Amino acid sequence: MKEAAVLNESQTLVQVEDLTIKFPVRGNRQKRFITPVDKVSLEIKKGEVLALVGESGSGKTTIGRALVRLLNPSGGKIIVDGNAISEYKGKKLNEYRKVAQMIFQDPFGSLNPVKKIESHLTFPLKKHQGYKGEPLNQKISELLLKVGLTPVNEIRQKYPHELSGGQRQRLAIARALAVNPQFIVADEPTSMLDVSIRAGILQLLNELKRDLELSYLYITHDLASARYFGDRIMVLYGGKVMEIAESKELIKNPLNPYTRLLLSATPGSESQVNLKDMSNNPPDLSEGRQGCPFVPRCPLATEVCNETMPSLDEAKNGHLVACHHYEKEIF
Repeated sequence: MKEAAVLNESQTLVQVEDLTIKFPVRGNRQKRFITPVDKVSLEIKKGEVLALVGESGSGKTTIGRALVRLLNPSGGKIIVDGNAISEYKGKKLNEYRKVAQMIFQDPFGSLNPVKKIESHLTFPLKKHQGYKGEPLNQKISELLLKVGLTPVNEIRQKYPHELSGGQRQRLAIARALAVNPQFIVADEPTSMLDVSIRAGILQLLNELKRDLELSYLYITHDLASARYFGDRIMVLYGGKVMEIAESKELIKNPLNPYTRLLLSATPGSESQVNLKDMSNNPPDLSEGRQGCPFVPRCPLATEVCNETMPSLDEAKNGHLVACHHYEKEIF
């Protein structure tokens, strides 16, 4: 048993324990906070894709930014490749950029409009990999070819506004790959692209995962793409983890009422739930809140749900759920 535990631990690349992120809000001379991420724990194994699913405002992007240290956590631990990176500063944080990278939702907003395509790759290759001269030139061409931006010699001389949305996202992927990362946070990388080219971007990310043994935190509100690309799915609502399971298992047997409602609203889903008279009020993100954040919208809510946040427990093998009444049917 001990040997198996050591093996499993060695396969874990990213481990997050009780991650909490607070933002100050203006009040009547009182310092108040909201907590969009409240004691979230997760792990991502080497070569695994964890799909993080939830509505807008559920805390998905905030978690992603914290994992690449674009945001400082207010509490909890972030351990990547055995190193506690939560407190990294200065040189250590700069070195961490070689391990973790982020692909942003808006491919145009994340690129410098006055720099040529090759310039976007030159900087990380020089700064983090030490490339220069002809090897630098060859590496730029290699990266563009790897992400499908051809003809290479023509593409590298263009500016971001001369590329399509899909091409710009491919460039953003190439820039992330320039530092040879082990872990990538992909923040809704297809949501601003035409439907016809979304599959191509997901296929590219999948190929890179296989060829480079990359791990991903894939942030999305689209359960269909989460099932296609994610090995496991974690459902988030109001900064709290609602459910975690292998992708096929979660889609086939959703347990949390929030997950079931998400699936019922997904086009083509076999899960059908009567959504009439359901509240659209956003979750309470105030510091010190009690109970389950989904209570105002949950058809199964009782008094205990108002008073106590359910713990994330294993309902069956590898399928974890946070709900007092997950065994009940909705309506």
